[in-house]
Amino acid sequence: MSVLILGMALYTPSTYISANTTVNDTDRIYSIVVDRFLNADTSTDESVPEDENPELRFGGDFTGIEQNLEYIRDMGFTAIHLSPVFAFAPDDYLGYDVESYEEIDAGLGGAEGLESLVEAAHDMGLEVIVDVPAVSIDGAGAADELNVNSIYGDYIDDKDLAMLDLTDADVQSEYQEAISNFVDEFNIDGLSMMIAQDGVDAGEVLPGGVKTYGFATTEGLSAEGFDHIADETMRQTLAEAYATVNREIPEIPESEHMLLADHWFSERFTSHAVEENMFPGTRVKQLVTYLYSHAGPISMLYGTEVALNGETIPDIHPQMDLWTDQEVVEYIEHISNVYNDHKNAFTGDLETLHQSDGHYITRYHTNDVDFILNVNDTSETNGVNLNLDDVDEGKVLSGMLIGDMIRATAPGEYIAVLDREETELYAIVEESGFNNGYVIASVIIFGGFALFIFLAGRKNKKYRESQNK
Repeated sequence: MSVLILGMALYTPSTYISANTTVNDTDRIYSIVVDRFLNADTSTDESVPEDENPELRFGGDFTGIEQNLEYIRDMGFTAIHLSPVFAFAPDDYLGYDVESYEEIDAGLGGAEGLESLVEAAHDMGLEVIVDVPAVSIDGAGAADELNVNSIYGDYIDDKDLAMLDLTDADVQSEYQEAISNFVDEFNIDGLSMMIAQDGVDAGEVLPGGVKTYGFATTEGLSAEGFDHIADETMRQTLAEAYATVNREIPEIPESEHMLLADHWFSERFTSHAVEENMFPGTRVKQLVTYLYSHAGPISMLYGTEVALNGETIPDIHPQMDLWTDQEVVEYIEHISNVYNDHKNAFTGDLETLHQSDGHYITRYHTNDVDFILNVNDTSETNGVNLNLDDVDEGKVLSGMLIGDMIRATAPGEYIAVLDREETELYAIVEESGFNNGYVIASVIIFGGFALFIFLAGRKNKKYRESQNK
């Protein structure tokens, strides 16, 4: 196997793509329903029923997440996003039926477990974002009208929750103080909120000094003050576009937009692929490559990498399967490594070069090396003639995800061909011929192997001669 790899490496063009030291970090967020990830500490299972009930607790805890931080980091995520962690009712698993904003839920591992998780995440270079529900514990200060989707609304009704009116000044002050105390005590890096009413201003209800993410579950919801807002229209568009082939891929938006295909109050992305009778693994690969190509924050719901499914609560939140087929996980690790090595690709202005049903090509203009993203999400191999008049003669399109190499057919003209349901990221670089490092290494290895065969043959010959005497 190593010989085959070396043989291929001999013909790998040696290219250098310099890093841009002014690159802004891109938030890649792994969203986790804590109770549904991994039960690693059974001592906290007091509210877990003996017979598994998908509407009740499974026993997942902070320890289970902490033990798998490396798994999350290796897929290129820069932050973990936790479902609510405040003390909540025993018959709830998602954490919105809050009983106290001053305590951390004992079933998840309590304050000690959260402190340990946050410290371990920070040691590994991961930020910790926590979702904060705006629920009235005693029914006071409740909002008269809510603006949520049916999944969120049904959950609120089922748990008989009163959602706080975050446009009321008194409510804002008390809520902000409670959340601020929580952030300070546990060294939290970011906060998220599933926005439940129009007119919410994050600057009035959430503390400063942390990143804030707002999740809209309906189209046209009005909110402001969040660092980033996940738009419901874009979420639905993205989920439906990647559910199957030959659907128009939306253009990658500006960096302030947050991209995702699902969250804990939406149907799972995989459900769309299943409905279209498509192979979920391929659909997830295509989706995640698009997400990772975005300069702004992205969020992926736990288990998307293993194609967890579901359309309503509690099916949206099944138990995580950490021991399933790792093909998609390994693919995500691969693309994250490539993208992390070339973060300067996402600092430039975007230019759409081609847009048709399922085939989207965009160019990233940077101050150093330009990049081209080629998304062929169609049912057939596609080739597109790219006219890059500003590209100097002698440059090639060097593929970094699959390894394609495209040379100019004429000055500034390239034919980009890609198989069905594949995505490639090209760097526009000088072609520098053979990779001398690989050549030298192969000579040493093949020379050593030949010498070994020669010496072994001589030793065997001497042995036979001694036996014949």
